[in-house]
Parts: sequence; C-alpha cells; structure tokens
Amino acid sequence: MVALCACQFINGQEYPAFRPLRYDEDYTVLEKDTVRDLYDKVKYTKMGSNGYISFGGDFRTQYLIIHNENWSNATQDKDGYTLNRWLFHSDLHLSGNLRVFAELQGGQANSTEILVPVQENPLEPHQFFIDYTFSDALITLRAGRQEVTYGSGRVVSLRDGPNVRRSFDGVKAMYKKDNIAADAFYLHAVVDRTGIFDDTSSPNLRLWGAFSDIRLPGRKLNLNLYYLGFYNDRAVFNDGSGKETRHSLLARVFQNWQRWGYDVEGAYQFGSIGERTINAWSVALSTLYRFPEIKFSPEIGLKADLISGDKNRFDKSHQTFNPLFAPGAYFGLAVPLGPSNLMDIHPSVTVHFSRKITFVCDYAFLWRYSRGDGIYRPVMVPTFAPGDAASRYIGSQLSGTFICQPNRYVTLLAGMSWFDCGNYLEEVSPGENILYGFVSAQITL
Repeated sequence: MVALCACQFINGQEYPAFRPLRYDEDYTVLEKDTVRDLYDKVKYTKMGSNGYISFGGDFRTQYLIIHNENWSNATQDKDGYTLNRWLFHSDLHLSGNLRVFAELQGGQANSTEILVPVQENPLEPHQFFIDYTFSDALITLRAGRQEVTYGSGRVVSLRDGPNVRRSFDGVKAMYKKDNIAADAFYLHAVVDRTGIFDDTSSPNLRLWGAFSDIRLPGRKLNLNLYYLGFYNDRAVFNDGSGKETRHSLLARVFQNWQRWGYDVEGAYQFGSIGERTINAWSVALSTLYRFPEIKFSPEIGLKADLISGDKNRFDKSHQTFNPLFAPGAYFGLAVPLGPSNLMDIHPSVTVHFSRKITFVCDYAFLWRYSRGDGIYRPVMVPTFAPGDAASRYIGSQLSGTFICQPNRYVTLLAGMSWFDCGNYLEEVSPGENILYGFVSAQITL
C-alpha cells in the first residue's frame, strides 16, 4: 500500500475523490493519461474496446478504551481493545452497458471478551451486484448484494462507525437525467455473523421504497423526497413486541454557501406493530457558519433533533420513532443511544490549524421526548426495562476529536468523550459517568 501511495505522489496525477460508496467512483479519466504508473493500472486497466477493470480498498484500525460502559462499572476494561477492518473491491465493466462490482470485507475485534457481529466478522462477501444500463443511459437496473444510504443517512446508512459496514440483498432501479436522480428498490437486510462466509439476507427484515434527489443549481438548493417501507418480524419496543410494518415519508432540504450551510430533514411514520397503530415523527436540523477571514478558519455549528416517543405503553397507539437502519454512532461511539424518543441540541466548534490538521469539539445535551417511553440502543432494542422514571434529562456529552490528513490516502484521528449522567440515568441505572477515548488510522486506495 505504501509503495502504491509513493507512486501516486511522484506522478502527481489528479484522481477522482474517494466516495463513501466506493462503487460511485469513476476512473475513466485515466484512459487518456499518457504517463501511467502502477497505481494508474490498478485503478484503471482497459479490457477490450469498451470495458475496463478497477481495484481499490481500505484498511482501518482503531484502539478504544471505555470506562463505565452502559453507565455502569460492573464490567471494566482497563486495557481497552482494538477493531480492525479491511475492504477490497473490484469493479469490472464488461461493456458500456454491463458491469459487475464485488467487494470483500473483514472485521476483527481483539482483546474484548464479548464478540458482536458488528465488530467481529472475519470474512464475508460484502457486495456483489450486476448493473445493466440501457442504451439511453438514463436507467440502470441493479441486482445483488449492495450498500445503500439515502438522504442524510439518519434512517438508511452505511453504519461505518462500529466496525463492519451494512449491506442488503435485493434489486434497485436507478434513473438520472440532468439535475434529477431517483431510485426504486426492494431489499432484504444482510444479517452479520461472527463466522466466515456465513452472512445471509434476512427474510424477516425488509426495506423497500423510492428516493429522489433534486438539485436546483440556480439557487444551489438540494431537495430529497422519499418513501420507505419497512418490515420486521420480531420488533421489540418498550410498549411490547410484535410484527412491525412501518411506512415512512421523508423530506430533506439542504443548502451550502461559502460561509453558511444548513440541512433540515423531517419524517412521518405510520403502520402497525401487532395490534398497535403507529403514529411517529422526527425533525432534525444541522447548520454551520464559517469564518474564513479569521485565523484557523473557525466554524460554529448547531445540531438539534426532536424525535417522538411512546406516550402510554398500555394503549393501542405507538408513537416511538424507528430510525430503521440508522448509523451505529449517531451520538458518538461513547454512548450507545439510537435516535428514538429524544430531544437534543449539539453546539460545536471546528478549528482548522492547517490544511491537514483539524480539531472538532461538540457538546451534546439529551432529553427524553416522552416520559412514557425509555431510551433505545442503535439497533432499536430498549436499553432499560420500562419504569416510572419521572425525569426527562438523560445527560450531556462533551467530545473532542483531532483529525489529521497528511494526504488523500491517510486519515488519522484521536479523540475523547465525557458523558455526564442526568437525572433519568441516575433513576434507571447505576448512573456512572462514561469516559471514552480512541485513536484511529485509515488507509484508502
């Protein structure tokens, strides 16, 4: 890997930026490059008259240490543990219409007593799909195992944080013309397991829907409109369990200028869980203002969420918002909280010490939206048994992270979080404050 990076630096070629979804990258720009080194050939090798193949991947290693995990000192890990993850993909274009994309993933957790599939999954076929693009180049059909993310990633995400990324098995139709893109899809979630090549799609965990992305270049305005259907055969909430069929209507608008940007997303959910009727909603706001003329180009940000929770666990109405396939680190890796039954506000400050070194600090304050509901893990499992806790205030979290990017291939991070328990956690748990630290290094090729 280091050798390949060195070749790149010598050549000085401007390559396309790495994308969160690696299958979105396009290296055909290298076709006309007259000076080709080893890295160029790895990223683009022509095959026949209209075909080519490209390879890539990344490796990430993390060291994490956490005290009072889950707000309890019952189990303490004084030495911490490491998480390693590697991904390797090949992108084969057999012609201008036919494409095969394949990716392997491996995740390892070391020095931890309890192995969980989102951390430990030694080897699995993470993606394998076939694309067929019609001759007008407006519509592409995709079938197979694939990563999926939509909108801001609050309800359908890659789950990049914990260790092992998420994928789905299914079909998707994609349309794109000018400033409009739209998808229609039917997918089964892939269930992660701790063995080798043993991940399978779940018949009991399904996602279907349609998504549109509309860009208005004159106003630099972006609009997302989408519908998501969701089925879970074994849903568990504080007001009971049952078969869940949930429909979500979402709208997102976001805009980004030189100094100021904002992102607003709202969702409404309806459907049923057993005999209970769903009536849930959420609103999320993120805004950022930049000061480029001041030393270190500081940025001031503010995030806020208002997410419904169930009012009465004994009635036939269910108001808990389900984030479906949310990122595993919505409020940071230190606190295992999913975005349900919450009110929160996150002021933040970002400082750019140089083009390569950035520091981000944020302070999150969290409350329960409804006293009749509890809090949930990111996988939508209740954290504590339903009780009669009176307080809404969950607590606050102060976090700071240094980010160093010496070049486009390497990302280094180091950070720490302190979670101060509020009255609610002191009522339902031992109420021990959480201290969390990590260092991370990632190489992307």
